[in-house]
Amino acid sequence: MKKAQNRFSLDLPHSWEDQTVYHFKGPDIDGRPHTIILTIDRLLRDDSIAHFAQDRIDPIVENLQGLEVLKKEEVTIENGNPVFEFVYRWIPGEGVKLFQKYVFVIKDGMGFSFSGSFSKKSLKMLGGQMKEIIESLLPGTYEPLEEE
Repeated sequence: MKKAQNRFSLDLPHSWEDQTVYHFKGPDIDGRPHTIILTIDRLLRDDSIAHFAQDRIDPIVENLQGLEVLKKEEVTIENGNPVFEFVYRWIPGEGVKLFQKYVFVIKDGMGFSFSGSFSKKSLKMLGGQMKEIIESLLPGTYEPLEEE
């Protein structure tokens, strides 16, 4: 389902940059709200997906003690956008276990950083929806599902 959003435009003076961050509210699962955050970098230093992702991953790894990296890999599909996925597990407090998923994409000279925080259960339930949202914005990000 596509949803129309309230749209507006601004006339930014010279030397101001649009560095919009989008916040998408998802369903509550087990009393915990879920969101996907999209940050767009319109001023890439280079077009390497590995460098783009690593510049954003390094501060996370350096500042969160005890995180366990579960996935950190570049995926490039034929005729598609380069994608880098980063998933880690972190225990910020007693009885709280978080799974954080980042998907980094470069398209049309811009960098897109998607992130979502999940429980183990909600990652399984909503991970596919996160993929669909990314694919709806940036076609060619994931391999299409094979039809049976």
